Amino acid sequence: MSSSKNLEFEKTSFLSKSNNAFIEQMYLKFINKDSDLPESWQNYFEGIGDELNIIVKEINGPSWGAKKKVDIDELQKKIEQEDKNSLSNTPQINIGQINSSRSNEDSIKAVSMIRSYRQRGHLIAKLDPLGLLESDYLDELHPESFGFKKEDYQKKIYLGGVINKTQSNIKEILIFLKKTYCGSIGYEYMHISNPTERKWFRDRIEKSEDNMNFTKNGKEAILNKLIQAEGFEKFLHKKYVGTKRFGLDGGESLIPALEQIIKISGQSAVKEVKIGMSHRGRLNVLANVLQKSYKRIFNEFAGEINASSEEGAGDVKYHLGASSNRDFDGNSVHVSLTDNPSHLEAVNPVVLGQTRAKQFFHKDKERNKVIPILIHGDAAFAGQGVVAECFAMSGLPGHNTGGTIHIIVNNQIGFTTSPRFARSSPYPSDIAKMVDAPIIHANGDDPEAVVYAARIATEFRLKFNRDVVIDLICYRRFGHNEGDEPSFTQPLMYEKIRSHPSPVNVYGNKLIAENTITNDILESSVKEFKNLLDDQFKNAKNYKPQIEWFEGTWSAYKPEKGKDKRGITGADTKKLLEISEKINSSSEELNLHKTIIKILNSRKEAVKNGSNIDWSTAEALAFGSLLEEGYPVRLVGQDSGRGTFSQRHSVLRNQLNNSRYIPLNNISKNQKQFEVVDSFLSELAVLGFEYGYSLVEPNTLTLWEAQFGDFANGAQIVIDQFIASGERKWTRASGLVLLLPHGYEGQGPEHSSARLERFLQLCSNDNMQVMNCTTPANYFHALRRQMHRDFRKPLIMMTPKSLLRNKYCVSNLEDFNKENSFHRILWDHAVDPKSNGFIKLKKASEIKKVIMCSGKVYFDLLDAREKLKKDDVILFRIEQLYPFPAKTLVKELKPYAKNAKFYWCQEEPKNMGAWFSARDYIQWTLDTINANNREISYIGRSPDASPATGYAKRHIAQQQEIINKVFE
Repeated sequence: MSSSKNLEFEKTSFLSKSNNAFIEQMYLKFINKDSDLPESWQNYFEGIGDELNIIVKEINGPSWGAKKKVDIDELQKKIEQEDKNSLSNTPQINIGQINSSRSNEDSIKAVSMIRSYRQRGHLIAKLDPLGLLESDYLDELHPESFGFKKEDYQKKIYLGGVINKTQSNIKEILIFLKKTYCGSIGYEYMHISNPTERKWFRDRIEKSEDNMNFTKNGKEAILNKLIQAEGFEKFLHKKYVGTKRFGLDGGESLIPALEQIIKISGQSAVKEVKIGMSHRGRLNVLANVLQKSYKRIFNEFAGEINASSEEGAGDVKYHLGASSNRDFDGNSVHVSLTDNPSHLEAVNPVVLGQTRAKQFFHKDKERNKVIPILIHGDAAFAGQGVVAECFAMSGLPGHNTGGTIHIIVNNQIGFTTSPRFARSSPYPSDIAKMVDAPIIHANGDDPEAVVYAARIATEFRLKFNRDVVIDLICYRRFGHNEGDEPSFTQPLMYEKIRSHPSPVNVYGNKLIAENTITNDILESSVKEFKNLLDDQFKNAKNYKPQIEWFEGTWSAYKPEKGKDKRGITGADTKKLLEISEKINSSSEELNLHKTIIKILNSRKEAVKNGSNIDWSTAEALAFGSLLEEGYPVRLVGQDSGRGTFSQRHSVLRNQLNNSRYIPLNNISKNQKQFEVVDSFLSELAVLGFEYGYSLVEPNTLTLWEAQFGDFANGAQIVIDQFIASGERKWTRASGLVLLLPHGYEGQGPEHSSARLERFLQLCSNDNMQVMNCTTPANYFHALRRQMHRDFRKPLIMMTPKSLLRNKYCVSNLEDFNKENSFHRILWDHAVDPKSNGFIKLKKASEIKKVIMCSGKVYFDLLDAREKLKKDDVILFRIEQLYPFPAKTLVKELKPYAKNAKFYWCQEEPKNMGAWFSARDYIQWTLDTINANNREISYIGRSPDASPATGYAKRHIAQQQEIINKVFE
């Protein structure tokens, strides 16, 4: 049961018939404003508001009960008598006129009708600028449905404060309800289960004095932003005929709405606003909200920016981001728009991750210094699963950002698809009800309504730290893009749109009619802005853009510094021993599981003895040493606290009270924070979130771990569109680490391969690192190298499963010290002077086979060679598959150039794994060393459509076949 539903249960669980008399007594005191009424009851009756009929029903009990009913007439007389003074002081109340019309029956019927409007008034609101939305007559919104006849409309009815009135009549009630709930704004908030939030929302729209009341200056400011928004689109449409810009035409009210959100944010001490949106209207937001210069945008339309730059491939103009400082009434707010691809809604979790990281940067525990705004299309909001994933994680401790303000630019069409084919719900916003988010529908042709909706939404977000949705119902004046012909598929809609006046005309004429402005002022304002654009257009060709990224926290990490080196990554041995003592302690008061105590003691002894340090211990030492050196660590994944394979145990549980203890946060007073998050069952949203986090926090080691490596394919959009190509497209660097368990152990097609080949296929321009390490020490150095470099690149790490407990997959403490570092190629155990007990290989000139491999298969080959006593086969491990260490491989292979044959061995099928990536690099190496046998041969599984077999016996047979081919 959710916390909000728990709260609701607590607030109503006492309403049992045994308490009837007591509840009646308390209710009377509440109505009488008795000072003896306890504060808790006062708050309860105020909070329950329109549900007072629940109380009356409970007082009276069931209809079939034998209990004597409350005499309502006597009750009302008593109320009249005891409350006479306060009532007589209220001018509009005439006690003599109320009498029987103040009866409980009429009151409850009226309150029920009011409740109906609160729930369903939006269904008949005037929300569609085009008038195409059909709003059926609703019986339940008509007074007759509640037993009121026309002759009853003037009768006074007691309301007891509902809709802010002590008493009223049906006619007045209807006027109020239709104005509030059925005008240019439709509200959905009655589904909110938390009564405090629901009451706040109700009071905000029913009792607020500023309901849609804008000053002359406020109206002129709204008009000015509309003129800028519309004028900008018209100018582009004229100057760049048929060019794609995905204009905001028809939805221009978005711009003043965003201005309102930023303004209120500034007044509320918000420091930053992070915006994510797709391409529709993006150029307009860049120009008129983020104040990106018009001349720069015109320059981009000419295609001149980065045309000759070698630093990046660039991206289309409606994918680019920007940032700026906006000042409202002396309050400065930093506003940024995140770069994004054409995969609609994929940028959402990225923006949320950036927001979380910024909140961490600003020490914003209340989550009110940095707020996210996500702008959606109607079809994408309803159709893209990542939207639901982001809602699902909105309240989770590891991913909470304090709520998002969502704006749906509802064009009432998706490319060419009508809403009835695009969603199964009445509104695109209905998905937001999964988290009880309030939804405000606003008519895009009424910019005051839209701005007012933005005001309420922002206030709600800042007060309750929860998601809120604005459904901006508008239209799309042109096709999906400006070269598209929409009448092919929507002839009636576009016939209507062609004759429909623009938002500036609609709102401008409204202001003229109410004498706020004159027609001359409107025309001169439009002309003045057009002249500004003409001037900017003339100077656009001479504009010289500058790269705006790599500032602030990124100033130390320039992209040109990115050269692949082993790096200085060793740690002080004494320090590692101290860290091990701290993180592997198991004091009695922790009440740990007896098996955990054994594991911790074993780890501590391994480090103390300086040998047999396993993978998980090495990882903990890497994290601990980085924390001590001033680098926070954030590790997120499904079950990452314990580890999928029960290997990590970074979060320990007290077996008596289930409290958590995190050893890595108890090393020293000056250490940085280790944050480990057991994420919810999502890949796309969570990986996108962590990528966003890494964009903002280059000083934090940010890691995402898949439960099994192949689960990463659920987040392929983030991998393809952001991680692999983000730096090349947008000059945005990331040091994100992906930990992907990989290895063939007979666990079937879904638990074997992390799809290594896909990552290698994405590699170019030194865009990321791909590794398959085979020693704990090398993993330790790889993690530390991420932070000790003066640039940031994503790291894709194939992590082990069975190797977590393999007797050969261990390291000595000296492998971690300052004399050691990361090795891109590791030598054979048999030629490693530190490895004793292995067979002695023949000298280099007598070696017949050189086997190059990567990952777990090395240990299978090593074990087989020991059993077979084959001394003429040498094994080399390629630990880093990209950037491929070709020059280092030259040095390693040169001694074997005369007599040996060269092979690549892998577990994966031939059409998978590293074969297609590695073979060309190895071929270059063989050519460089003038090898007598220059052909690189393949040993591994045959090509297959499935990554692995699901039959254990077949797996063993295939694995044995690989070994036989190596040593035959």
